[in-house]
Amino acid sequence: AMSQIRMMLLLLVVIMPGMASAVTVEGLYQVQVPVADTSPESQQTAYAEGLKQVLARVAGNPDVLQSDQVDALLDSAESLVQAYQYQTSPEGNDVLTITYGAVGVNRAPANMQVPVWGANRPLTLGWVAVDSGRDRWVLTADDDNLDARGRWSRAFREAAVQRGLPFALPPSDVRDQRDLTSDIRGQFMESLRTTSSAYPHNLISVVNVSRQGSGWEASWRLDGPAFSETGEVRDAASSESLASAVIDAWADLLAARYSVEAGKVSDAQRVDLKIENIQSVEDYGHLLASLQHMTPVVSAGPVQAAGNVATMRVSFSGELSVLKEYIALDHRFQPVETERQTMGTQSSGNTPAPKPAPAESADPGDPPGKAPAADDTATAEADHPASPVGSLAYHPAEAEGEASAAESEQSFEALYPVLRY
Repeated sequence: AMSQIRMMLLLLVVIMPGMASAVTVEGLYQVQVPVADTSPESQQTAYAEGLKQVLARVAGNPDVLQSDQVDALLDSAESLVQAYQYQTSPEGNDVLTITYGAVGVNRAPANMQVPVWGANRPLTLGWVAVDSGRDRWVLTADDDNLDARGRWSRAFREAAVQRGLPFALPPSDVRDQRDLTSDIRGQFMESLRTTSSAYPHNLISVVNVSRQGSGWEASWRLDGPAFSETGEVRDAASSESLASAVIDAWADLLAARYSVEAGKVSDAQRVDLKIENIQSVEDYGHLLASLQHMTPVVSAGPVQAAGNVATMRVSFSGELSVLKEYIALDHRFQPVETERQTMGTQSSGNTPAPKPAPAESADPGDPPGKAPAADDTATAEADHPASPVGSLAYHPAEAEGEASAAESEQSFEALYPVLRY
């Protein structure tokens, strides 16, 4: 089962090369929390701790946890749980994988009058050069060993996962580019933009890390379609603390820029469906009728048509996973699988996925937000596959030509995702 889950994640994390629309983050509402045991008390504590992590991701800023309303929300964290599963980590420790309902979680910060950062987020390509005082290297996506390169690479990826920030390092073939380290150290952006054009990204980041006494320091630059920001980190004690400080600064900037005002978060979810192979008016009529007759759908209507592709905006009640199940019942809707460049999951290095322990899962017939019954023997993997520890998956809407800076900015402000069939 876990090998099938890994394959599903790899299929999800496929990205068009070059500048693309914002990527849709899968896993924003799922976390894995260590637990001392499987007692109800430990479970309730894990629900609250997991909700803290998810709220910080969705709001885009941990400051949401300082609200005077958050304690009451954490006390009722179970009401936002959609599914859970006990697992065993490779070290033999118990962890609880918890999936929270997107609608309820999105509404929670909105009710506190806190903006919400949607599931569509820009993918940041990271050019990170590390100078240890003895060696220099550029971090790449396959730096997963237990050496210094692997520790730094994992530190940045894990920090990005914690904040829900799509982040990718370049592939290992960039090591053959002799001038790359100099370009990063000198922040020669034109050269780096040319190099970056071969890889999926929305934003380009440049980070120079160097040893400072017994600690570390870094200067960074983050460039987007219509902005450029710089910053620095001083006196970081470890690779993990430095990477967290850099990623936190980026996430705070991007969340402030792209979050949706609380008043725009509705009780109904919304999703855009890009449907290919619409050959006739009759096809269009059948498509619209099928969507409108699906139980979760509140409304459905066209927003764009280009050639044989129609974009339908669907408002629906409940969770996105339920809508996907209804769509799957109509055999005419087939998820689009196109030839894309695979970037891999944003995972915590080479840590293997936890092994399933006896699991509990929400009954598919239960309404969203209902916690699983204690005597339910079905595994949560069937309907809510658990990602490997510390992982998120990202998959974008197709890039449709070179988008303008304004169009790119707008795509990051969409609260809900884009699905393609």
